[in-house]
Amino acid sequence: MTKRESHIANLLLLTAMLLAGSYILMRSVGDTLFLARVGSDSLAAVFVLSGVATAALASIWFVLTRRLSLATTLRIWAVISAGLTLAAWYALPMFHHSWWLLASIYLLTEVKGAVNAMNIVSASNEAFDGHSSRRAWARFGLGAPLGAMLAGMLIGVEASFIDLRWWLLISAALDLVVLWPLARAADVALIGTIDTRTLTIRTASTWQGTRQRLALYADSSHFRWLVGLLIAAKIVVLTLISFSWKVSVNDYFGSDEQSLTRYFGILYAVIGALTLLVQAVVAGPLLSRRKLQVPLLLMPVSLFVLSVVISFGGGALFLLVILTVARSTEVWRRSVHDTTLSMLYTRIERGQRRAAISINTAIVKPAAEVSAALFLLLGPAAWRMPATLLSAAIWLLAVGALLRLLAGVRTRTKSQRSSVRVVTNRTACSEPV
Repeated sequence: MTKRESHIANLLLLTAMLLAGSYILMRSVGDTLFLARVGSDSLAAVFVLSGVATAALASIWFVLTRRLSLATTLRIWAVISAGLTLAAWYALPMFHHSWWLLASIYLLTEVKGAVNAMNIVSASNEAFDGHSSRRAWARFGLGAPLGAMLAGMLIGVEASFIDLRWWLLISAALDLVVLWPLARAADVALIGTIDTRTLTIRTASTWQGTRQRLALYADSSHFRWLVGLLIAAKIVVLTLISFSWKVSVNDYFGSDEQSLTRYFGILYAVIGALTLLVQAVVAGPLLSRRKLQVPLLLMPVSLFVLSVVISFGGGALFLLVILTVARSTEVWRRSVHDTTLSMLYTRIERGQRRAAISINTAIVKPAAEVSAALFLLLGPAAWRMPATLLSAAIWLLAVGALLRLLAGVRTRTKSQRSSVRVVTNRTACSEPV
């Protein structure tokens, strides 16, 4: 890992840690307030609103990133997020049981998670490319689980002593603190970035020239279609499971605010700690091997099996345990799966990466969320688990097709490398002594 890569990775780590900490505090508060004061009967409706709001704001973000620099959009979002959180903190005492206010806090949490994810993925892909050190990718990946663990531990331990409203203030403060490393990471990432379309090769005998000539990429449209299908199926599965999980949690704890807050905080802390462990111990070596089967297949396979188990039914405690385990697959998603997806964008040309990221996160992901939420709102409850199993199967098929596409790219790269080496050797042999 070069000095520049190390510096950028450290800035991105701090950025992700602060963003994750702010999000987990909002997530715990938003879920607790809505479930305890409104109830799970309105959860499907707020899922629909959440998908629509995320799609709208993500689309605005998509337009902004095409007109403004990444550093500027990062600063704008940090200020907006803090301002909206402060507004919720101010209004909560006056409208403590207002459906619209509690739903707005829930929606703000969803939007914050979606936009934060787009920001960190875009910043990392601006900073690193396919030739960057895998240790740099793994290091910045430690930030989010570390922030989630610390925030979850804090709110889980202090839930009985600090009113829910004040966690909103802390979340807003973290949004403002993140301004410096967030903007600085983007600034550094954009300095010295090389557009692969403008690279020229001066000689065929140098390794640098050879490596640049060997920069073969996946077909952009085919790649984006497969990744989009993967993301859509994944989001549908996660949305359906998340809904069932939240209903089971609320039913088991009887809408008690302190119990819900403590449960959410401790769970997010445990998920963060396990994610940190997997990220530190497993992710680096696994990603360095450049083997994508396990990183991409483990999560859909696990959720498919758990969905089969859930379909057999059971008591409240049984469902809570199984759905909590299903929710805990977030450990693998955050530590390995999503990092691998972020790295996959380096397999298309740099000039097309931000568009691919924006389309998948600003259009495909929200559309899948809205579709799943509408199904929860309008569809029969008996169809939820079969729909989850079908979506998990589509997820697995998309992963398989994507792996075959990337295997073809690697084959062409090896073939071209062999051809270039032959040409280089012949040129060297023909040179006069």
